[in-house]
Amino acid sequence: MCYCMLMETAAASDPFVASLPVFAKFESVADIDNYRPLPDGWALATADIVGSTKAIEAGRYKTVNMAGASVISALLNALGRQDLPFVFGGDGALVAFPSSALEITRNALAAVQRWVADELALTLRAAIVPIADIRAQGLDVRVARFRASEAVFYAMFAGGGGSWAEAEMKAGRYLIDPAPANARPDLTGLSCRWSPIEARHGEIVSIIAIPGASRDVRGFQVLASDIIALVGRQERDGHPVPVNGPAYGFSP
Repeated sequence: MCYCMLMETAAASDPFVASLPVFAKFESVADIDNYRPLPDGWALATADIVGSTKAIEAGRYKTVNMAGASVISALLNALGRQDLPFVFGGDGALVAFPSSALEITRNALAAVQRWVADELALTLRAAIVPIADIRAQGLDVRVARFRASEAVFYAMFAGGGGSWAEAEMKAGRYLIDPAPANARPDLTGLSCRWSPIEARHGEIVSIIAIPGASRDVRGFQVLASDIIALVGRQERDGHPVPVNGPAYGFSP
């Protein structure tokens, strides 16, 4: 089971998304009962930057982040939706969508690949993986919603299907070809105006935990709960963001 997040600021209009359980305590992320399987006819659009590690080592981490976030912006704008489950992975993204939006999603992915190549000088790899193919592997994609405030929700993914879809893409399967030269996606709203957050005690630590081949759901739940409990003993539950939020800077 793998937990990831999205930020959603609009009210859910999709019947499936609107039906998802909503929890307000972050520790409930470890409770698999809060998750619901994606409908059978849905698919995952997944993308990542080829050679992102070297690009980040070369000091291009902001450019890599912008490329990854552009996938989400391009797809949601093309579909005219803000309520679809998605996850930003730093050097890529994943968006769940209904099969009725397949052609629009394919075209948006192709266009954003071209934009990343032309404008950012990076290679964006993209794929569309049907949920049916994921379930044929004995995996799943389940989604829950965490309410961070009255206006902001984060989606959590579980089931291992997202990781499998990413691995398939990296193996060269389900790939989408880039659009022809000069094609451009709709990136309306894509910007980051937050200034960097300073560490209060020298370091900000991110913990990445991935289930092993045994897919021990209960064991992973215990691990996640234990980590959250440890962090909860820290000042402000270990939250690295200042009380008043990060500083607001100029749009890049």
